[in-house]
Amino acid sequence: MGEAYFKSWYQELLAALQFCAGEALNEELSKEQKLVKLLGDIGEKVKSASDPQRKDVLKKEIGSLEEFFKDIKTCHLPLNPALCIKGIDRDACSYFTSNASPLKITFINANPMGKNISVIFKAGDDLRQDMLALQIIQVMDNAWLQEGLDMQMITYGCLSTGRAQGFIEMVPDAVTLAKIHLHSGLIGPLKENTIKKWFSQHNHLKEDYEKVSSSGTNFK
Repeated sequence: MGEAYFKSWYQELLAALQFCAGEALNEELSKEQKLVKLLGDIGEKVKSASDPQRKDVLKKEIGSLEEFFKDIKTCHLPLNPALCIKGIDRDACSYFTSNASPLKITFINANPMGKNISVIFKAGDDLRQDMLALQIIQVMDNAWLQEGLDMQMITYGCLSTGRAQGFIEMVPDAVTLAKIHLHSGLIGPLKENTIKKWFSQHNHLKEDYEKVSSSGTNFK
């Protein structure tokens, strides 16, 4: 809808969807749209703030999300509509110190038996490229599996919600390559055995090391 070339076509598609969807689904889509708009506004404000002010800006703006959930009670998560959320865990929300300053938002699960749900919301990056790459990887993995070749591919959820914004699934208990390389000093990324050493340090038994090193094709 934000692209001039596609806007008119998508407006017609959206109108057709809203006509067929019915009142309940249209209401749900409206709530999700408001949630995305709020997150986009918060993301832009945090990114535009100076480094010392970002934490205070986020703390202040989180209040708008709390008010949103007071009004609507529950909402489905756009990244995974199977999950229903009912609020924000303020203390668990933060941002990442990268160029785009993406937000880490922790939602309260509407299912009393479910855990809180953390997602990354980025404002400033074109996630359509990420979505395409992940879809290609999934197609390739399906083709490999049909031929009996399990490459142990693990992908994560990614949803573009507008121009240069969207959701990314947080992989729990994951360690980034940057953090692994950091243990090897400034030239860690240039060393061939950095990841091998990290596997060895966390898997002292030979059989454990062989197990994780054989599944080192995981994509996270």
